[in-house]
Amino acid sequence: MELSVVVPCYKVAPYLAECLDSALALPPDRAEVLCVDDASPDEAGRILAGYAARHTNLRVFTHQKNRGLSAARNTGLEHASGAYVLFLDGDDSLYAERVLPLVSRARSDALDILQMAYECFRDGTGDPLPTPPAPHATGVMSGDACLARLCAAGRFEPMTVLRLYRRNFLETHGLRMAEGLLFEDELFTAPAFLLAERALVTGVPAYRYRRRAGSIMDGFRASARWCADYLTVVRVLIGRCEAKRPTPGQRALRARAAAIGLSIPKNIVAYGLEGNARREAVSFTRAHRRELAALALRCGSPFLWIQGALLGVSLPVFLGLYRLLRR
Repeated sequence: MELSVVVPCYKVAPYLAECLDSALALPPDRAEVLCVDDASPDEAGRILAGYAARHTNLRVFTHQKNRGLSAARNTGLEHASGAYVLFLDGDDSLYAERVLPLVSRARSDALDILQMAYECFRDGTGDPLPTPPAPHATGVMSGDACLARLCAAGRFEPMTVLRLYRRNFLETHGLRMAEGLLFEDELFTAPAFLLAERALVTGVPAYRYRRRAGSIMDGFRASARWCADYLTVVRVLIGRCEAKRPTPGQRALRARAAAIGLSIPKNIVAYGLEGNARREAVSFTRAHRRELAALALRCGSPFLWIQGALLGVSLPVFLGLYRLLRR
């Protein structure tokens, strides 16, 4: 089997048929589709059962209780048999005719990671939406060099779904999604690049990303739980960069981790937090202000150094200046 497509399913029933139809457009002798019903309370289970009855290359695995996106992806990965793995969210879709040449390219060049581009479309209408420019295509290079180049160009996108991963590479390094954590993609994608011996970036838009209104922002506004998850991500990423002679990829990742840390206080303004969520986020930032400032001061980026210095002086000063810059 050349490719395993892993589809986590939770509250995506209205979109699931479109998603599965796109994945099942891949030839069944070349690709398997592994769906994980993460105890979804909607009609996802029934839809998956119907598809499994009609398609021998589609298998369904069911969690008895909801365990989250990362756990669902990990379950699919545990059962994958393809040479390469592609993660596909249940409300998105693929251009199958574009995916297959990428799989062939990954195999012929013995790639650990192949990055594709994506297109955004509007939920409900399917109308195309503006999509960030795709990174310039690269030749085959180390994952470390590839990560450094993407970060330097401001084009590193942590979304796990945008890559083909060689399954044996993931198994060799024990790479799995961090469970029970928001922003889990950050802890999978960048570490994978640091470990990859052979990586390639293409400009081929093979992934279709559905933009659904409100869900992320509403979650940020309702609770400040994301603050602790951000800090956990920052600390883990920094731990990946501890070396006497850091590589270009590690230096780039250190700067990215510092930027993620600074986004904790920035999001107080950016998401217009109010009430308990604002109080919790402000309290959290005050408790960890010096740590976040120190990371920015040591990351090697003059731009982030200035922000770290401002945060080190005062949280109100930092928030006030950021609010002015956003106007």
